[in-house]
Amino acid sequence: MRKILLAMGVISVLLASRGVAEAQLTVAPARVTNEPAATLLLPYFEVELPKKIGGTSKGITTLFTVNNASATAVLAHVTVWSDLAVPVTNFNIYLTGYDTQTVNLFDVLNGHLPRTGSDGQDPQDTISKQGPISQDINFASCSGQLPYPDPIPEESTQHLRSSLTGQPSALFGGKCSGRALGDKRPIARGFITIDTVNNCTLRFPGDPGYFNFGDVTNQNVLWGDYVLINKSKKVARGDALVHIQASSTDPLTANAGNYTFYQSLDANDSTDFRQPLATIYAGRFVNVPKHPVFPTGTSVIAWRDCKVKQVPFTCGALPSPFPLSEESVVVFDEQENPEIPVLPPIPPFPATDIMPFPAATQIVKVGGSALPVATTSGWILFNMNTTVAGVNAPATDPAAAQATMTMVLDSKGKYSAAYRAVNLDSATDTNSSHSSF
Repeated sequence: MRKILLAMGVISVLLASRGVAEAQLTVAPARVTNEPAATLLLPYFEVELPKKIGGTSKGITTLFTVNNASATAVLAHVTVWSDLAVPVTNFNIYLTGYDTQTVNLFDVLNGHLPRTGSDGQDPQDTISKQGPISQDINFASCSGQLPYPDPIPEESTQHLRSSLTGQPSALFGGKCSGRALGDKRPIARGFITIDTVNNCTLRFPGDPGYFNFGDVTNQNVLWGDYVLINKSKKVARGDALVHIQASSTDPLTANAGNYTFYQSLDANDSTDFRQPLATIYAGRFVNVPKHPVFPTGTSVIAWRDCKVKQVPFTCGALPSPFPLSEESVVVFDEQENPEIPVLPPIPPFPATDIMPFPAATQIVKVGGSALPVATTSGWILFNMNTTVAGVNAPATDPAAAQATMTMVLDSKGKYSAAYRAVNLDSATDTNSSHSSF
C-alpha cells in the first residue's frame, strides 16, 4: 500500500537473527505538503498545570496559531484529544478573511477559551475585527455559543485537567482518558485537530453527522504553526502544524475503503475525504553527551493512528490496542552500519524487542530506557506500521498505520530545535502492496 518516496533502488537492512528485509524505493503520490488544508494536526502538546485553577504559568506550555488563507470567513473546529486518542473537549474559532488566532493551551486549561464571534454575535467588530479586504459573515449556529464565557465553568476546566493528566474525570463518570505518568508537577499531554466546519458544531470527529458532508467541509484554507515554550528553562521550539488536505473528487481520498486521516472514525468508508499521513519516516539524531551543539541529545515526538475509536476507560489499565507496536526501528550510524535497538536482557530472560511509541502521542528520548541506542549519531528509520486486533482496514493492507514523527534536539536548556522527520512513503495509494523494512 505504501510507495516509498526516494528512487534509490533497494535498501537491505540486517535485522540481527531475523534475517534481511528489503524495500523498493519508488515515487509516492499525494504526499502531505505544507500547504493550506481542511484539517490541521498539532501532533503533541505539553502544559504544566498550576496547583489550582487560576494559577500562573511557570513551566512548559504549548501555543498554536490557526490562520485563514482565504478572503472568505470560515469556522475552525478544534478538538482536544488525550495522549490515548480520547476526545476530551472541543470548541470553535471564527476567522474572518485572512484572519489569525493564537491559542495558549495553558489558558485553555485554566478556563479561558479563545473569544471570537461571527458578524451575528459581534456586529460592532469589537472581538473579531475584519480588515478592508476580508469577509465577515454571520454563522447563525454560533448564536448563544460565541463568544465563549470567560472563564468557562470550573467543572469543565477540571475535566480538562483530569482527563489530560491520566486522572479520573467526573464528567466521564469517573473514568480516565490518558496515561498517568507520575509527574512531580502535573503535566497535561495530548494532541489537537482543527477542521473547517460549516456550523458551530458541538460534535467530535466520529460522531454521527460530523463526516459525509455533515459538519466538516473540504475548504483547504487553514494553515498554522505551534511552539512549545519552557518558561523555567527559557527555551522554546516550534514547527508547522501538519497540514492535511481534503478532496471529495480525488480517487485517492474519495473512494470508500481508502485509507484516510479519520478512517477509524468514519466507519472505514472514507467520508472524511482527508488524505492520510505517511507510515515510514527517517530522522537525523545525535546522542553524544559532550556534543558541541546539542549535548542533551535528541528526542522524538511521535503521533500515531491507533486505528480504533477510543472512549473513556476504567482507570488503572490501558485500553485496547495500547501499547502500540511498530514493524521496525532501525538506527544507522554515519558509516551506514545498522543497529536494531532492543531492551537489555534481564537474566534469565533474553533481550526483547522495544515498543518505544506505545501511545497515540508521546515524546521519547533517543538513548533513553524506551529507545536504547548505542550509536552516537546518524539517522533512524521508523516503520510505524502495525496490526491492530480486529481491524482489517484498509482492506488492501490492514497493517498500514499512519503516523507523523518530529525530531527534537536540545542543548541543556540553552536552546532547542525541532524539525519534521522525512516521510518515506504515502498511505494514499491503495493499489500498491505492503512494503516494509
